[in-house]
Amino acid sequence: MRVIIIIILLLFPAYALANVSEYIDSYAKYFEHESYKSFSQIVKGQASISDIEKQLIIDKEIADELNTNFIYSDLSECIKIALDKNYDIKINKELKNEALWLYRNTQVQIIPDIYYNFDIKNLGGRYLVGGILSTTAHEVPIQSIAGLEWSTINQGQYFFYMAQAKNLFKSADYNYEFEKEKIILNTVLSYYDLLSMKRQIEVQKINLYDRVEQLKYTKARYDAGIGTLYDVKRAQAEVAGAQQEYTTVLNSLRLLQANLANVIGVDVLDAIYPFEIFVDVRELINPNISIEKLYEIALESRLDIKSFEAEILAAKAQRNSNYTDIIPAVVVSYQNGFVGTKRAGLGHQNSLTLDIRATLGKNLLTGTITQLKADNALVKQKKLQLINLKRQIKEDIINSYYDSENALKKIEAAKVEVESADISLDLSIANMKAGEATFIDVIASQNLKVQANINLIKNMIEYNKAQTQLLFNIGILSPKNVLKDYKSRFY
Repeated sequence: MRVIIIIILLLFPAYALANVSEYIDSYAKYFEHESYKSFSQIVKGQASISDIEKQLIIDKEIADELNTNFIYSDLSECIKIALDKNYDIKINKELKNEALWLYRNTQVQIIPDIYYNFDIKNLGGRYLVGGILSTTAHEVPIQSIAGLEWSTINQGQYFFYMAQAKNLFKSADYNYEFEKEKIILNTVLSYYDLLSMKRQIEVQKINLYDRVEQLKYTKARYDAGIGTLYDVKRAQAEVAGAQQEYTTVLNSLRLLQANLANVIGVDVLDAIYPFEIFVDVRELINPNISIEKLYEIALESRLDIKSFEAEILAAKAQRNSNYTDIIPAVVVSYQNGFVGTKRAGLGHQNSLTLDIRATLGKNLLTGTITQLKADNALVKQKKLQLINLKRQIKEDIINSYYDSENALKKIEAAKVEVESADISLDLSIANMKAGEATFIDVIASQNLKVQANINLIKNMIEYNKAQTQLLFNIGILSPKNVLKDYKSRFY
């Protein structure tokens, strides 16, 4: 039966595991009287059940304790959903569309305005002719005219406005793509936090099992007259403490599930649960690349830098448009139509007008100069912001670079710690059975084992997060790069 269930799980894709509860239910019944008891098995010299069997039991118990149904997923699936459903991405897409149509709007400003005017009046009553003679008249004047008006290039501002709008569109486009990178980053970080908590829950759950078995063992020794009441009470306290630790991480899991659901754009009540049961150390950046080289890559690749550069060009176009205030405005108008009365009939009429108006800037140049200085200050402000951004990027690269290095070193130390803690626990149990150690030694070894396993999990997760952050900091974060050699392992 075990083999059949394991094969089914291995063949199921991540999204299909959302309905795996029926398999877990039937499989859990098989272990109804055979839950995971590592302490008991060590004492009796028995082998532990497999990781998948243990995982099925733990997942089912956690879901029941949280009174929810888990939606199994993996990192690649979460990234795919986030890029499709995240609302910040959708908002930035519409901002990009707005900037695009504003740019298109400036392009069509050179097209003339064409209009048609029809006017008819019914005039009747007494009128003064020459202001002296009084006469009575009734007339129906009619006017039907089509016209064209062209402001040519609007004193040259047309070119500057179009350049400004074009660069603002480029900036919005870069921001849209950069927002995708940020959402990928946030998805990966949130997923890893959830995976870390899942693994810590497993450690705490197994620790709780062990503490219960230790309590049973000390009670049996006490009843047999070879143990002490102190050992029993201490074991009871350890069970209570383990239960508190387990409850704490269990509550943290639900909060992290809500956070990940919100990041990827699904309902925050959806209890997303990592598919994998192992944490792999994933090297995404060649450790031999220097910080200086990474910074050079960032200057060429970061989309927020490119967005700022486009904003600077837009601000310059806005500033330079002020120089057109002293250029004459040229307006060409043409009208063609019919004018007359209902009684006398309509006569053809057309006119062509060239209107040239020259001014000494706005408000005798004072308005132009003050606006020019304000726009020039905006250009300088954007340039300073860009310098500040580049400095911050360099600092972020340094941080994530050394975070990766430090996490890698701590992983190696944590592996030694875990191995030593396992051996220490085995020895302390054996020594207690031989009468060469006390129950306190077993408790200390158990605490060391739990903390060692948690430290290893945290350090591996922190390394993966730092590597992802480094990809983002140098501007090359993408689904392909972040998922390099990624496999969601449920085996």
